[in-house]
Amino acid sequence: MAMEKKIREVKMKDAKQGEQKLTYEQLEQVAVQLRGANNDLYKRLQNAQQAIAEFNEIGMLLDILGKSEYFSDAFVSRCASKIEEIVTKALDASEKEDENKEAQ
Repeated sequence: MAMEKKIREVKMKDAKQGEQKLTYEQLEQVAVQLRGANNDLYKRLQNAQQAIAEFNEIGMLLDILGKSEYFSDAFVSRCASKIEEIVTKALDASEKEDENKEAQ
């Protein structure tokens, strides 16, 4: 126990010696960087949530197609069209990303 306290004290002393105070301008810069990183992460989170929702929707639609005998032909056809719409939208977005990467 006493040894652990000594180790903790040494670590705390080392941490205090390694501290440096930031100026107000430096703190502002850090805040701006963190805000930008936060915005980027939020956008990525939204995109991920949208992708998960679309994935779940496709799963449900595929389940309906797999059990098409329980649904009307018109409904099954609409489900197939919806799958095509989602997949086409994803492919178009992927192509745009590839074009943007090539342009840079």
